[in-house]
Amino acid sequence: PPPTPAEPTAPAPPAPSGPREMFPLVRVDLAAKLVEFDGIVPINCHDPVTPLVYLELVACSPDTREHESLVMTRARPSNVHAALLAIGLEPGVPGSWEFQDKKLIPVPPRGDGVEVSVAYRDAAGREIECPVTDWIINARTGGPFVPREGDPAGPRWVFAGSVIAKRQGREVYDADGSGTFIGLCTFGSEVVAWRDTISPEAMVDEPVWIADAAKVPASGTPVVVRLRPAPRAP
Repeated sequence: PPPTPAEPTAPAPPAPSGPREMFPLVRVDLAAKLVEFDGIVPINCHDPVTPLVYLELVACSPDTREHESLVMTRARPSNVHAALLAIGLEPGVPGSWEFQDKKLIPVPPRGDGVEVSVAYRDAAGREIECPVTDWIINARTGGPFVPREGDPAGPRWVFAGSVIAKRQGREVYDADGSGTFIGLCTFGSEVVAWRDTISPEAMVDEPVWIADAAKVPASGTPVVVRLRPAPRAP
């Protein structure tokens, strides 16, 4: 008898649209390639007594570096890592430092490019979203937070992916313990890292980056951090 014709293969269903909760406080929109998570503003850069809030992180976990971060979130860093994998991003490695010829040499982070934005609602209920770099300025000049002069073009943030560390005899996702979620300075355990290596040690890199009081909302304001793939360089 003639062979039975194969059943036609049904097309794959389209990815669901709109953000859907993948983990607590973490939502993913597969169609839009968007990851977002909830947090609050933990700092007060509007106090006239202490107007300069120096920054080392964009986002941190509770009870870690809230005094020097723009956002504190209870979302787990490892869950956001998994969500970034779900939208097709590949992790690399965080930045680091090496001694060569008695000099401290920065090693930039690697990973797929990421766009980092932050959103909140104003008193009228309108959503305001902007690149998170808009919330950071130079304390001396008031200039924007940008890659160092002479750096090649490319994404400003990368999916570094933290590292696996051994603690008390077991392997753990390091950012879950250290709280270094989205970095400005280079701690070596960031999930998402700024493209330059900036030391948190004042003897290596003088701290100059502060929260912009004209842009950062009041302490305690709920915010949403949004992560999207950065456009690839041509």
